Amino acid sequence: MGRDHIDKLLCYYQNVLNELYIIDTIVKMTSDSCMEREFSGQYYGTTGKYSAQLSAERNSYINMLSVLSEKVAILIDLNISAEDELLLQKHSNNCSRKITAESTANKSS
Repeated sequence: MGRDHIDKLLCYYQNVLNELYIIDTIVKMTSDSCMEREFSGQYYGTTGKYSAQLSAERNSYINMLSVLSEKVAILIDLNISAEDELLLQKHSNNCSRKITAESTANKSS
């Protein structure tokens, strides 16, 4: 894999990572908003059965958002691992080129 190709892939990984952080922020903000409304007892004038239904619905959304946040965190970790592997590949390519260049220079002396 060439250096230009690795650099291009690293750029893509960085863009993906930025988007994942944005998604995670949106998920957390939405979850926090649901929790805030639930904890403050905002039921929009409903009473009894309807308040309980609204509460159950919010809790379901909060749970789904928590699962989504966990999945986004996994994707972030996987992305970082893949990026690290590419960086290792890039650095090993640079080292092998340097050794080859030094070896060639020594032979011509």
